[in-house]
Amino acid sequence: MLPIFSETKRVGIVGAAYRLQLSKDPKVEVHLYEVDGRVGGRVKTHRFTSEKNQYFEAGAMRIPDTRMHAPTLNLIRLLKDTHHAGLNLIPYLLTTPGNRIFINGILKNVSDHNTAMALGFNLPEPYNNQTADALLLSAIESFLDLLGRDFEAGWKLLMKYDKVSFRAYLLDLNWPESVIDFVETMCSQTNQFALSFSELVMQNMDFSTKAWLTLEDGMDKLPQALAGVVGMDNITFSARVQKIEQENDQVKVYADTPGGRVEGTFDKIVLAIPPSALRMIPERPRWDPTKEQAIRAMYFEALYKIGIRFKTRFWEHVQPPSIGGQSTTDLPIRWIVYPSYGINSDGPGVLLLYSWNTDASVWSSIPFSERLRSSLCHLSKVFKDIDVFDQFITAEDLAWSEHNPTGDAMFFPGQFSQYFDIARRPEANIYFAGEHLSRHHTWITGAIDSGRSTAQDIITSFTSKPCPTGWIPRAGVEPEDYYDSEAYRRKVAMDGLEGFKGDRKGFEDSILHSSLG
Repeated sequence: MLPIFSETKRVGIVGAAYRLQLSKDPKVEVHLYEVDGRVGGRVKTHRFTSEKNQYFEAGAMRIPDTRMHAPTLNLIRLLKDTHHAGLNLIPYLLTTPGNRIFINGILKNVSDHNTAMALGFNLPEPYNNQTADALLLSAIESFLDLLGRDFEAGWKLLMKYDKVSFRAYLLDLNWPESVIDFVETMCSQTNQFALSFSELVMQNMDFSTKAWLTLEDGMDKLPQALAGVVGMDNITFSARVQKIEQENDQVKVYADTPGGRVEGTFDKIVLAIPPSALRMIPERPRWDPTKEQAIRAMYFEALYKIGIRFKTRFWEHVQPPSIGGQSTTDLPIRWIVYPSYGINSDGPGVLLLYSWNTDASVWSSIPFSERLRSSLCHLSKVFKDIDVFDQFITAEDLAWSEHNPTGDAMFFPGQFSQYFDIARRPEANIYFAGEHLSRHHTWITGAIDSGRSTAQDIITSFTSKPCPTGWIPRAGVEPEDYYDSEAYRRKVAMDGLEGFKGDRKGFEDSILHSSLG
């Protein structure tokens, strides 16, 4: 039977609504504090107009259709079936044959045999006639195979290499630096191989599948559906937490809002926010030095996205066409993502230019007008047969390092093994959650996994025996009498799991005018 408490318990959550699953447990009142005027965190869809397909994903944009990501897909289906949410999964095309590659000033197609030599790299034998994808797979295939067969055994092996960077691992395989640079350029983003070996293997585990999905009409429909389940009355928007105070067996939260300061008293609170946001709360408890070091040190990489709306979907009409998928380039724009929605439709379309890490950081230092000018200029080098300036209508961008989520978790060497358990450890009646506190960074599934684990820990603390969180339960389904949290985590892993500042129109008009003039 479901857990019974002697009195109603109150839980406060600082962070995105979809990160924690407590809202339907009996006798638990949940209230959320959201710093933005919306829910979703790094799930953000920007819509240029109300017309169909005139949007881009400024945050999370795709879901691998794998066992590891089943928690996300199951959540979507559960919300649709049980709560009648308008969530429709559609195919997401990661790569298609017509996608262009522009490297070292050489224009190729992804369907070509893109060896190092063909792309202008001068590598020693036997590497010169190999592709980057083949080289990368040869280096990590045994780890991917083990993770696929036995995730826990694979994870244990990864932790033995966790203090080694991915670049150091490849050097230990006697790869020349030039070969490592080639593979990083083609398969990753600049300096990402300086991150931990375990992080890069986990990332490539996701991208080893060919089956991908996304949500029709925008990924932000998922957190919006979850907010509907939680209840809008239980969410305080535009609330920046300024103080957290532990007093006796309770904890108080003080937040500033446009309407003034608000406060709430709770039995437990969950800080479902990135470490950078946690650090910037002016008044909060201080924990032991190892915990504070973990909060300071956990690395989040920069992300930059710009969506550009054009008069036509010209990329679908060139030869060969890009019908979904993405292009890779060594230009500052790095990735060109072609929409998997609205394929072959008439009228305007939206392209997404996407970069991470060092490639993303360079965009933050220049104003929007220069970002847009540079984006169009570089795009024109990949599509020399298209006047992208004439095609241009409008644009919007987002440099995540300038906003509260800051980016996504991608740990440096040793941070998983040294900080992971410490960072997610509860401190009395204060708990912690987020994708950075899962073993599956950067993905919605990581946030869900962390949220479930934290919710289970809280419910267990309210009861005399462990029990699973029954949030948004299916009709007639009740938790088992006994619940093993570690077994549950293993099962989840294996079964699969701001608006604009200033006058942007003026910027865009000046860019278009100067480009045509």
